[in-house]
Amino acid sequence: MSANWLLPNAGDQIINARMMGRDLKVGVEVEKGDLDGLFTKEGVAKAVEAVMEDGGEVAEEVRSNHAKWREFFSGKGLGSSYLDSFEQKLHQLLE
Repeated sequence: MSANWLLPNAGDQIINARMMGRDLKVGVEVEKGDLDGLFTKEGVAKAVEAVMEDGGEVAEEVRSNHAKWREFFSGKGLGSSYLDSFEQKLHQLLE
C-alpha cells in the first residue's frame, strides 16, 4: 500500500498539505526545521515511519481514511451522475 508524504513547496501546496494531513487525515504533514523552515531528513523520516508503522495509530488512521475515500470516489455513478445532470441541463437550454 502506498502512503502520501506531503512536502509542500509553494503557497497553495501548504494549504493542500494541511487539508490532506489535518482535515482528511490521508497523510501526515512533514515538520519543518526551526532555523530555516526547510524540511529536514529527520522530519521526513519521522513522517514516513508514522505512516508505515504496523499497528501504529497514525498508520491505521491514514490507511482507513484512504480506503474510505477510495471507495467514495471509485463508487459507481459519482462521476456519471454529474455528467448526466449536465447533459440534461444542456438539453433544457436548447429547448
